[in-house]
Amino acid sequence: MPADGYSGTMSVIVSEVYDALIEAGASQEKARAAAAAIPVGQQLATKQDIASLKAELTVLRRTILTFAPLILALLLALVFLP
Repeated sequence: MPADGYSGTMSVIVSEVYDALIEAGASQEKARAAAAAIPVGQQLATKQDIASLKAELTVLRRTILTFAPLILALLLALVFLP
């Protein structure tokens, strides 16, 4: 295990953040926790992921707008018609 007590499984960017926090005076425990909170690799959304979500939201929005008048009419009928 390295002298800093970390197992050595950090990415380069996370390692740089950890080193900067240590250099700035943070404890090893706090620097490790802060560096571990940084999303890396597959935890980040790609442009393709975002485009796919936008497409799905567009379909959902269209579906809601299509059925909203029908749902409203049914609710009004339930409330105002005997």
